[in-house]
Amino acid sequence: MEDFIAFLEKRIGEEKADIERLTKEERQDEADFARVRSNIYDIARTVTLALKDRPGFGTDAVKERFESFRKDWGASLEKARHQGSAKDIAVGENKLAALEEIMTHFSEVL
Repeated sequence: MEDFIAFLEKRIGEEKADIERLTKEERQDEADFARVRSNIYDIARTVTLALKDRPGFGTDAVKERFESFRKDWGASLEKARHQGSAKDIAVGENKLAALEEIMTHFSEVL
């Protein structure tokens, strides 16, 4: 589990560096998307740390929570698509892409 937490912390750091660089380059939309990804990695880290050692929970509970995020965020993305909100679509796709990376890595290390 420590490898997974280290992965999340590395990705958070990379995204924060991207936010800073993109902001300096006045590429605010891209910086905002990096901020979304950073937040998703941070949420995953928080959930993992909260559930991994909790009696009766563990890795299965972490995986279930990630699946719950996928379902909820997927529904939000579909709603954005139905409403034609380009910004919300881009944010939703960005969130789900980061979550997929997280879930793939989680499966590989555990």
